[in-house]
Amino acid sequence: MNTAAQTPQSESPGRDGKNRRAGKAVLAGTVAVGLLAAGGGTFSKWSEEHAVASDDIVTAGELSMENTTVFWTDGAGKDIDPATYKIVPGDTIELHASTTVIAKGNNLQGSLELQLPAQLQQEIDALEKAGYVSYDVTLSSDEKSTQNSFPVTASDNGDTVTAVASFTWQADKTTGSAGENMSKSLSGTKLVLAQQ
Repeated sequence: MNTAAQTPQSESPGRDGKNRRAGKAVLAGTVAVGLLAAGGGTFSKWSEEHAVASDDIVTAGELSMENTTVFWTDGAGKDIDPATYKIVPGDTIELHASTTVIAKGNNLQGSLELQLPAQLQQEIDALEKAGYVSYDVTLSSDEKSTQNSFPVTASDNGDTVTAVASFTWQADKTTGSAGENMSKSLSGTKLVLAQQ
């Protein structure tokens, strides 16, 4: 029996290196998990945010009408009631429609028009072409006056615009009893304010 002191054999160098690498991998994994937990659990690149326009509000403008009034006059400018006034050849009657324009918008472009019902407009156009009547529309404010269509911009905000539709029955084209006891409804006639 060998009584010499025996020293334990050390593990092979290959195995010792493997254990060290395994230990480092575990440590690296633990550090990575800690960093993920501290960073919210996502893999991401650096980022930063700054609030902008937090006190800014974008506001829409307005295009509308208010305080609309309507009245009628004869060719001499005298007020008439269309329900009782009897027109004869040679007469002129005028519809006056006034409104206050609300026009708010930096780049606002619009128009105001007086529109008759489509069927009535076609009939008047045909009679005018044949020379039996004349019809025109003038729209005006304190600053400007136009025919048929009034251009509206923000500079017209608060202005009163009046549309005058003038109908004249031409006497020299009327013979016999043509046109007697006829009546036409203007129901559906309207002021139209629209953005362009």
